[in-house]
Amino acid sequence: MSGADVTYVFDAGYLRPSLISAWSVLKHRPADITLRFLVTEVIPALASAVERLRAAFPQAHIHVQLIDFDRTLAVGGHVSATALARLNLPQLLEAPTLYLDGDTMVRRDLGPLFAPDPDQRPIAAVRDPGILKALHQKAGHGWLPSRKSARHLRDLEKISHLVDAADYINSGVVLFDLPRIRALGLDTRMGDLRAAVALRQQYQLRFNDQNWLNVVFRGQIRHLAPEWNTLWGNRLTGRSPFPQSERAAFVASRDDPAVVHFTGRLRPWEIRHPIFHPKRRPWLAAYKALQAEAEASLRMA
Repeated sequence: MSGADVTYVFDAGYLRPSLISAWSVLKHRPADITLRFLVTEVIPALASAVERLRAAFPQAHIHVQLIDFDRTLAVGGHVSATALARLNLPQLLEAPTLYLDGDTMVRRDLGPLFAPDPDQRPIAAVRDPGILKALHQKAGHGWLPSRKSARHLRDLEKISHLVDAADYINSGVVLFDLPRIRALGLDTRMGDLRAAVALRQQYQLRFNDQNWLNVVFRGQIRHLAPEWNTLWGNRLTGRSPFPQSERAAFVASRDDPAVVHFTGRLRPWEIRHPIFHPKRRPWLAAYKALQAEAEASLRMA
């Protein structure tokens, strides 16, 4: 199996979760891996943490790179402007890489994701279950759309000429075949950060980079199994409005996810008492155990 290449892109605000996530990656693949931290600002605490990470996993190749980034971009919402920096990956790196959001917890070896794609599609990612839920509700399954689902549907309707709603991916876990992206001439468009922001502003959308990736790579996305990007355990996929066939497809993601993605405003690394969040079981407790292990080893205050 070929080596894995994993990339995080963050600013100081996401230092702690990114280190915790990286720890989870290396626990399950301590060797034959290149792990990269691309940071959009100088983070004094990063250097010592990375040295301890290297000491804990001496067979891994761990790199830190400060990248140029226009932090004045008006992204809106609760997502940092730094999230847009991942769109510059074709200009920053050479080899295919798996981009991970810092709010992820990896539970198995990421190596299988790097198996060659016979169709040579430029990116691979998981369909967003929140979007799928909204589409099922629109189709008449279950109750009327929730407020969040209704917002998803409004946004998708506005850009229906630009994206395929049924193929819409979540951008928190994406395998970028960077050489293929460049060969297809999509690197320049992918890296047009101002166009990504303008899209959100023009249509008053919720997302920036996520919508942009779905626009740029429309019709060229390889879908990964749901367990590779499980939003808080995908617990809602086991009932209506998901039809029986879809519920079965999400079983592995609910029972034994490969990557748990803690999306939204609730930040698990800031929670002190998981017992007060019963709807977030069992993955919040698992994350807190991982956090304690990583922070003790990396001496994170």
